[in-house]
Amino acid sequence: MAVNDELRDGTLRLTLLALGLVLGLSAAAALPLLLPWSQQLTVALLVALAALSPWALALPLRHLRAALSIPRALPVSMGLALGCALVSLPLLHLYRGTVRVLNHGDEPFVVYVDGKRVARVEPSSGESALAGVELVVPAGERELRVLAEDKREVFRARELVEGGSPHLFAPQSSGYCFSIERRSYGEADQPSLDVVPLEGENPFWVLPDGISWFTPNPEPGPLHTSGGTLACLRQKRCQN
Repeated sequence: MAVNDELRDGTLRLTLLALGLVLGLSAAAALPLLLPWSQQLTVALLVALAALSPWALALPLRHLRAALSIPRALPVSMGLALGCALVSLPLLHLYRGTVRVLNHGDEPFVVYVDGKRVARVEPSSGESALAGVELVVPAGERELRVLAEDKREVFRARELVEGGSPHLFAPQSSGYCFSIERRSYGEADQPSLDVVPLEGENPFWVLPDGISWFTPNPEPGPLHTSGGTLACLRQKRCQN
């Protein structure tokens, strides 16, 4: 009889752990879409609570509380909740894109995304890794609106933000040209430099992953390397 009771209690604990895993992973997949503007910590905490929710429902019941053997199950359930919370972090990255906003005008402006004020951007004309403001924007088609401080509309359009990708948004970039500079290194081949301009009149571009912002690639050194490629975004005054 005792064996059957122990087997029943073990099955109950396993069922609650499995249910917590399902709820935690489901929350990790759904919450970034349901709460697109929430902070990472908020989403991770909600995911952990979802993974622990079966225990919260079972503990008030006296006969279940006695059968669950809390000291034995608590470390496992807490570890499961932490694991689900960590899973939500890369999913958040996939569901969102980074947007670097540059202001090449003479006065600050304010950026709105889907009617939500997200940043005030100061003017910056020179190349600097700290130029502009970097935003984290939910993936999908978004309405971007830029207003001057006197409420005058500077730019308005709907743009597609790609999840997991960096973007450049320069609504007052007339007279500036941007390019992606790639430099390859290797011990067998001669190091090469490839410059690809960002084309189009629309001041919104999707950039490749792993790009550095306005930080020139280092010149090849005197020592041979195992090879590789570095890419950076550059800006300069247009020739024409």
